[in-house]
Amino acid sequence: MRVYAGTCMLLLAALLRVSSAMGAEPVNIAAIFAETGEAVQTSEGVQYELLGTRQAVDDLNRKGGLLGRRIQLLEYDNRSTALGSREAAAQAVKDGVIAVIGSSWSSLSLAMAPVFQSAHIPMITPISTSPEVTLVGDYIFRVCFIDPFQGQVMAEYARQDLHARSAVVLTNTGESYCMGLARYFILHFKRSGGEILWEGNYHATATDFTAQLKKTKGLSPDVIFVPGMTRDSSYIIKQARKMGIKTVFLGGDGWGTHMYTYAGNVIEGNYFCTHWHPQSTREKSRRFLKEAREAFGPDINPPFVLSYDAVMLLADAVKRADSLEPERIRDALAATRNFQGITGDITFDRDRNPSGKEAVIVKFHNGSVVYVKTIKPRGE
Repeated sequence: MRVYAGTCMLLLAALLRVSSAMGAEPVNIAAIFAETGEAVQTSEGVQYELLGTRQAVDDLNRKGGLLGRRIQLLEYDNRSTALGSREAAAQAVKDGVIAVIGSSWSSLSLAMAPVFQSAHIPMITPISTSPEVTLVGDYIFRVCFIDPFQGQVMAEYARQDLHARSAVVLTNTGESYCMGLARYFILHFKRSGGEILWEGNYHATATDFTAQLKKTKGLSPDVIFVPGMTRDSSYIIKQARKMGIKTVFLGGDGWGTHMYTYAGNVIEGNYFCTHWHPQSTREKSRRFLKEAREAFGPDINPPFVLSYDAVMLLADAVKRADSLEPERIRDALAATRNFQGITGDITFDRDRNPSGKEAVIVKFHNGSVVYVKTIKPRGE
């Protein structure tokens, strides 16, 4: 565990010495993300989630913290494992945190959520999209959309926009996120009249996909859906292109710009679903992007922004609860209506998922990820 002091620690220390109002003990909030292990190697988002969390804490501390008390961010490495996630969660409980931001992969959030549910400490995951995460209990929340929605979005985009009649799905069976997203894509692709020609599987550590791609090539699908992470998805596309497969690939929010590092320009022309894009027309998003780029440079991505939203949502709940007691914070979180986040407005449904969150379709093009369209849930 590390204590993140923040960029304005010296200024705050000076203020604490002269202000009795800020003389109380700091408020402990936990950030539990993968800082070592497989998640760091295969996903680009995890490092940005921690950066977005830190930025939000810094911004809050500059404005007086939570109810006049400075926030102390306690950072825990879950080591990209379920065991590491449970151990980090248990330590955070012992360290007296009032709330938790994390984790990223759904499997890791699922491992730590029962610990916080039992301890009655609110947990907000920025980007774990598996529906099962918040079903652990009433202290578990998220700020992102869930897999049934993004599976539907990608299936309908394939059918309606790309006019795909057939698909092959290649799934990483070592990650619950990938298996769930594959299941929802298949469900909606079939419901909309499409045909799933084959459901292929591979292991998370695989680097050779010759057998899966050989069969895929023989089936000649209109699209290939790969609900994987950046590394494995990149290798699949790269090998497919070497084998002469020109089919369009589709992915979920596990994809990102880091795929250029693994596969180069062969990933261009393929599409995926994500939570936010710098071209967002939301006024709050435009203001945030300008300030964030001045501090961090141009590379501000959805995991960074979702984590920032998670911390600010927590702060909003604390303000409405007028309390630092976890139980009262939980109640205020559950009662959230129309919280204006950078990635969209948040109103929680009965399973503590944000209803009405939009999805963004993006495309790899000219060395970057470009905006294609925004899709709202039906009825919104």
